[in-house]
Amino acid sequence: MPRLSPFPALRYTTQAGNLEDVLAPPYDVIDSLQAAELRLRSPYNAVRVVLPEGSSEERYGEAAALLASWRKEGVLAVDTEPGVYVYRQKYDQAGAPVARLALFGALDLVPLDGGDVLPHERTHAGPKRDRLALTLATMTQLSPVFMAAADPEAELLGALRAATESRDPVVRGRTPDGIHHSLWRVVGPSALELCAIVNRRPLLIADGHHRYETALEVARQLGTDEAEKMLVCVVSESDPGLLIQPTHRTVTSLPAGVAEDLVKRLGTWFDVAPLGRCSPSDGAAIAATTPSALVVLTNGEAPALTPRVNSDETEDNPGAVIAAVQFDTSVMRGLLDTDADTAAHAGILEYHRDPEEAAQRAGSGGAVFLLPPVSLEAVWKATTAGLRLPPKSTYFEPKMPSGLLYRSL
Repeated sequence: MPRLSPFPALRYTTQAGNLEDVLAPPYDVIDSLQAAELRLRSPYNAVRVVLPEGSSEERYGEAAALLASWRKEGVLAVDTEPGVYVYRQKYDQAGAPVARLALFGALDLVPLDGGDVLPHERTHAGPKRDRLALTLATMTQLSPVFMAAADPEAELLGALRAATESRDPVVRGRTPDGIHHSLWRVVGPSALELCAIVNRRPLLIADGHHRYETALEVARQLGTDEAEKMLVCVVSESDPGLLIQPTHRTVTSLPAGVAEDLVKRLGTWFDVAPLGRCSPSDGAAIAATTPSALVVLTNGEAPALTPRVNSDETEDNPGAVIAAVQFDTSVMRGLLDTDADTAAHAGILEYHRDPEEAAQRAGSGGAVFLLPPVSLEAVWKATTAGLRLPPKSTYFEPKMPSGLLYRSL
């Protein structure tokens, strides 16, 4: 089983100001406008090191120099004793309060080839090269890998809740997105007890596949004990705040002859149910009611597409009931004779969280495929069977921020 252990975190001190001013989303969901806003929020905001400015070579050195200067100024300091850190995010979801708990620790790295740390999405070489250069320059793990722990009886969830009730947080804040952040530091026997609970169960990489695979390469290159571990945060699968949202697909340009009879052609792989005209938001809501179905919007038509799979297929291939897999295999490969990675690189395929934005990007010559959220159970089944899902098959929300904790190598 995976082995989680306490570690001395590199954390912001009171000299950095308010917690909400230094936190940033993961680097891969920050656009240029948000990056600029985060930089204006504080001279110590985490975006300055996780997404440094400048040329491809200069910016890695700039991030390293900035981290060093923050430590010298006393803006960052290393905890004197190893510990684990319980983190809570509180926010409103559809008008109802939600809280999610995570445990930060240092996880022994293991290869992703059938062990007890399970990846669920494919990765790309470009982001890994970028993260590798940044990690080697800064000698710091700047963002955690977000993991879900098998916890059907909620043992881990109960232990994390108990940890927040028995002590005050060491830091708290509220970011402009409405999320309340609280962090508790746990040391000594209590920290080891929390680690022991995690160490009895397999872990699923929820978010941060590129970071984990980068850490494996860093460990290979450095060969040190510190590099053999990765900064992670672990959430119980039983936590009601462990939410998965969909990411929709926009095909910006359909080949000649395909656009005119797209729905008919899709009937090769799907059962087609006409919905009449509907807005993108309504289409996304309809898609969400059927876990394996998609809704396509094109030329005023809005049919629901249910893949034709039988029980034998789903038993041998658990990914067959996951809409993102059906889109890749049937729409991209079957209909358009390409793959999603190639199409995305060529600008033919785009990914959008907002269904209205997805539809707007399609214009008159494309189509929008609105996907439902995939269940955590389906992800577990697919990964346990050794499958890697397409990129952006899942979107765990809210994201784990950068800036709560760093880990020095």
